[in-house]
Amino acid sequence: MKFLRSRTSDDPERDPAASMALLQEVMDPPLDPGYTSWSDAREKAGLPRSTGGRTVLMLVAAIIFGFLLSVAAQTLRTPDPVAAATRQQLQERIEMASQVGDDRAAQIEILRAEIADLQKAVAQPRTGQDQRLSAAQRAGATAVMGEGVVLTLNDPPLTADSEDGERVLARDLQVIVNGLWANGAEAISINEQRLTATSTIRFAGEAIVVDLRALARPYEVRVIGPQDQLLDELSTGATGDYLGELRSQFRISVEVAPDDEVTVPAGSRLSTRVARVHDATSTTEDSS
Repeated sequence: MKFLRSRTSDDPERDPAASMALLQEVMDPPLDPGYTSWSDAREKAGLPRSTGGRTVLMLVAAIIFGFLLSVAAQTLRTPDPVAAATRQQLQERIEMASQVGDDRAAQIEILRAEIADLQKAVAQPRTGQDQRLSAAQRAGATAVMGEGVVLTLNDPPLTADSEDGERVLARDLQVIVNGLWANGAEAISINEQRLTATSTIRFAGEAIVVDLRALARPYEVRVIGPQDQLLDELSTGATGDYLGELRSQFRISVEVAPDDEVTVPAGSRLSTRVARVHDATSTTEDSS
């Protein structure tokens, strides 16, 4: 039979931390006995227990660390020759591109001045009927205002007696416009569509198309040019005879009226073309 031994008041109390002694010794090991005796001997002799070795080591470590930092900083500040060469090449390319841009801008200004001089030379100021158009106006790049005539064509009304062909066709406008160009017309438009050197008048389905734009009747032809000469062509000239046939055979309505302030708008479809001089000598050499 086991008996439980109870602690009496005569038993000494145990230290609660006694069980932690082993752990304390592992975590914080004591100094070497030789070092302890040596430190005690120094203390008895009136000297410090330590010679300051730890401080010396820390000082040496700081010096080495500072030296390493200086070497690293010096290495980083040393320029990379490859990067420096690449940077120099980029700078040279930027300077060359800027110079080319400046040269092109100066060339553009010179060409603009030459164009302005040529326009002034072509558009010599004259009075009355002899006034000439500028190059831009003749090309259709700008609107034009001046004396001329207005021609209006319209299909006859539909009736039970209407026949095929009794309507304005694209070739009718082509014949009329060509006759006006041949007799001094300087600017022509059909229903606000400016005619230029590259304009086309076509028949697409049931509509007349000028420069890919369909026109609706009536067809109003505005012409700027010598008024008297244009009126004569539309009345007694070849174009006038053609208009007479349209009236008599196809019952097309034709009205011609002079106008001292005819306005022809700028062209809506313009393209720039560059003309170059053909070298016959080089062509002969190439062919041989």
